[in-house]
Amino acid sequence: MTARISPFSKGALRFYLRPLTAPLLLGLFCFLVYNANLRQIGAGDTLPARYQPLILWHDGTLALDADARLVAHGHSMIAPGARPAYADGQVTYFEPTTYWIVRTRHNRLASLYPVVTPLLVAPLYVPAVIWLDAHGWEQPQVDRVAELMEKLSASLLASVACVLMFLVLRREGTRWSLPLAAAFAFGTNTWMISSQALWQHGTAELLLALALLLAVARASPARTALLGAVCVLVAANRPPDALLAGAFVLSAVWGSRRNALWLLAGAAVPLAALLYYNLHFIGHYAGGYALGKAPDEVFFRRDWSGLFGLLVSPTRGLLVFTPFLVFVPAGLMQRLRTPGTRGLAAALSLAAAAQLLIYSQTDWRAGVSWGPRYLTDLLPILVWMLAPAPLVLRPRARVLLVLAMAASVVVQFIGAFWYTTASDELIYAKNSASMRGAWDIHNVPFLTELSNPFVRGRLQCDAVASLDRVGRTVLQGAGEVPQLETGAVLEGWALACKNRPSELLALIDGVVVGSTTDFLPRTDVNAVTHTEAPSGWRVVANTLGVSTGEHVLQLAVRIGTRGDIRVVREQRVAVNAQETAALPQQAASAADLDALAERAASLLREHQSGEGFWLTSHTTGLRYEAPQREMNTYLTSMLVDLLTPVARRRSLEDVLERARRHLATQIEGDGLVRYHGLPNSPAIGTLGCVITPDADDTSLVWRIAGRGVVDPRRQSMLEQLARYRDARGLYRTWLAPREEYQCIDPGRDPDPADGTIQMHVYLMLRELDPPAARNLCGALRGSFGDEDIWVYYAKAPLVPYLRSAELRRLGCAVPLPAERLVLPVAGQEVWGEAVRLLVQTTASPRDADARQAIRGLLARLGGEDFAQLRRTPPLIYHNDLSASVKRFYWSEDFGYALWLRLYEASGVEAGGLHRPTS
Repeated sequence: MTARISPFSKGALRFYLRPLTAPLLLGLFCFLVYNANLRQIGAGDTLPARYQPLILWHDGTLALDADARLVAHGHSMIAPGARPAYADGQVTYFEPTTYWIVRTRHNRLASLYPVVTPLLVAPLYVPAVIWLDAHGWEQPQVDRVAELMEKLSASLLASVACVLMFLVLRREGTRWSLPLAAAFAFGTNTWMISSQALWQHGTAELLLALALLLAVARASPARTALLGAVCVLVAANRPPDALLAGAFVLSAVWGSRRNALWLLAGAAVPLAALLYYNLHFIGHYAGGYALGKAPDEVFFRRDWSGLFGLLVSPTRGLLVFTPFLVFVPAGLMQRLRTPGTRGLAAALSLAAAAQLLIYSQTDWRAGVSWGPRYLTDLLPILVWMLAPAPLVLRPRARVLLVLAMAASVVVQFIGAFWYTTASDELIYAKNSASMRGAWDIHNVPFLTELSNPFVRGRLQCDAVASLDRVGRTVLQGAGEVPQLETGAVLEGWALACKNRPSELLALIDGVVVGSTTDFLPRTDVNAVTHTEAPSGWRVVANTLGVSTGEHVLQLAVRIGTRGDIRVVREQRVAVNAQETAALPQQAASAADLDALAERAASLLREHQSGEGFWLTSHTTGLRYEAPQREMNTYLTSMLVDLLTPVARRRSLEDVLERARRHLATQIEGDGLVRYHGLPNSPAIGTLGCVITPDADDTSLVWRIAGRGVVDPRRQSMLEQLARYRDARGLYRTWLAPREEYQCIDPGRDPDPADGTIQMHVYLMLRELDPPAARNLCGALRGSFGDEDIWVYYAKAPLVPYLRSAELRRLGCAVPLPAERLVLPVAGQEVWGEAVRLLVQTTASPRDADARQAIRGLLARLGGEDFAQLRRTPPLIYHNDLSASVKRFYWSEDFGYALWLRLYEASGVEAGGLHRPTS
């Protein structure tokens, strides 16, 4: 007879725990090794996943709007193309730009990357959230906790992936399961990528290892449904891995058609969640990736050298960093010969090959990281394919396999304890677009990094800093908002690991307003902190590139050479304008301002031609130098629009009537309008050319000077406009086929849909076709964050800012492009302030502070007979800057009109932009 073991006996407990002992010990050992370096090794890619779990628990949302400064981590959110011209060489931005943050189609800030990883680790953050609730959600606590939790979470995910791989390999009953699992854990980028920061790769490895475990186990409805859910999560977490997920699905369905229903059942919930997030929150079925691609980015390069780069290049080659994988073909042949694994092995090998080809067409160097980062997701698949190889290799080959596994572990060990990104600097040196550095044998990372000192662990370090003085203000306590201007002295102290930091930076919105590597002794600090390290610092602020107004000044310390920064202090400051800081403000009397208003109106009247138009100036650069003049319908339309609210008071009704009559004659028989007016205009050849009709001028002229719905040309015009819409429902610029273009130097997109043009079209459609206006409003709101709609106003935000405010008042709530207004072209700061104050006063007519600020601005602009205005008039638009020739358009008369609007706003009444009557 066979004795039965009671399920409650000690023997039964040992019986059930025995199979778990090895996996648990392996997982614990992996977790300890992964954290032994006491470092977090990530990049900008990992910052959203670091902070999103905290944001989710604290704010209950995945949106980053309220916490953008936290996720930006000191970096600039202004894209290089949107920075002011004067910034080059004069403004220091904390690079790189926050490429990991995108603006959704619904004008929210979101992570560029999928949110599977942040959601997966969110439960692990609960203790951190409880601790922050008790100690305060402020710096340096938040940054310290987030960095620590990112490392612990990443190492736990990687450890679980290793345990799952061990379980997969152990099912085959060979003695090689533990050595191969150890090689997977410590001899591949599972160590240096997945376990060191919250890259997507760690979650991908865990999910793919789980998919392997489910795929090789005996099929059951529950396992198949779980496999379906896992496959959706694999694709959702990292879209290129959809190829691998598809291979699992294909293999399961090929084995049994009945599996398809269970796969679908398991996939339903995660697939619905994915589509809801992508469509409802991001606004695109492809998620954040669809919004983060640069317009000029080339994906498929048709350069097959990338294939060899991924496999054998000295700096990123898979077989260089993980040489034991050279034996994968031997194991794969055995998988393909075995009936039980043949189908899965064939499907996965094809998917892996396809993914390898896709990555070879990208920049396969994969940024600042260790080894072949892009291929990290494939590691569970490759190790599973390799597993049968030791059983069929000859003894000498088996010895080579063991040596290769040991060498792979050494490579990862060097990375974990010596990597400082110095090797990446060599790879990208001189020309970041060139692949030459990646092929240089002298740049092998695990050799070049060994020349650096052993990197001391930084996670155990406390980093603290104090801000004692801002300019003339000595900070006494919370609540103070000191004034900050260029030349102001900032003083305080800082320590990292009870030692001097490598560097201290003072940051505002990603602009480095000051930095230092020099620290002085502070005996008062030493007495409190029990250290002899110098900690006192002093920097002189440079606020060039920072807009006026209230901002958050961040103090960040760099712990160790080339180490990441940690934000340790935040202080609200009021940044003074450069000009107002330099010049004393003198109040202008009411009589002086009234005289200037008369002068501005007189100049507008003088500058108008007999036909009724005003001339525009244009230059080839971003300085108002050697301007040329031209006639166009655009400026005349804008001036009529801007001056209408003040025309009666300034006796300009006849001036505007003459302008309207001129504009009315520019509408052609088909209802369209050209930028330079009629083809037979006397100005053609001297002040303009015969140019293709466009949506912008057509909309402006119809709204201001058209006959409305009774005009027989209306229907033809609307049909022509509707013919030139893009997939988003936005109206393109040029109303003719490309082959019929006249006098146009097209840019990268020969017929772009500009955002401000959409606003002008919307304003016209509100009167002539309200349903189309509502549709356009929805399309514009959904696309306002797209970079490609900033074509003609990327460096000229005045008109977009005014129009956005007008649309908001009319019920089409598009965002104010404030971020573009705060970093203008040199000399345009005053005009940015002018439109901001006009919009503010229009919205709040009784704002006495704003009206007082307007009076000061009027005095500055009007001084010495409008000398500043004539010297640097408003930049109102430019051509497509990707065209072969650049042109920038300026207008003194636009400045006089804006001055008059501000003058009226500073009085009893506040005007608004012209609202035509129906």
